Amino acid sequence: MITGFYCTNVFSEHAKELIDFYREVLEIPVIKTDADDSNGVYFGFIENAPTLCIWDCKVFDAQPTGYQSFVFQTDNLELTMESLKKKGVALSEAVRYDWGTYEVRLNDMDGNEIVIMEIVQDFNGIKN
Repeated sequence: MITGFYCTNVFSEHAKELIDFYREVLEIPVIKTDADDSNGVYFGFIENAPTLCIWDCKVFDAQPTGYQSFVFQTDNLELTMESLKKKGVALSEAVRYDWGTYEVRLNDMDGNEIVIMEIVQDFNGIKN
């Protein structure tokens, strides 16, 4: 039986650049590495919780992973967008959704969708 969720693997032809993007631009913490700082790098926020792991598909003779959609959370979307724009990141227009989130979208160099959201109200319509 399945007992847990470990990670999401992303195999990339541009692993080093992708890792640098998640580490330097999005500032997602590196939890650990299996190989080195350009292959087998696990990103996350909590030890022993599911992570995002980036692998060099050329090293493993593997096909690049198909497009993924990753959703990250922020406490202040406006400040996060300002920071990303200063780093030259192209962003969509931010949208407030009726279900209680304020979101912006962008893509990494492999074409994966990145959604950054701020929870602005719970599902009962109460602001946080």
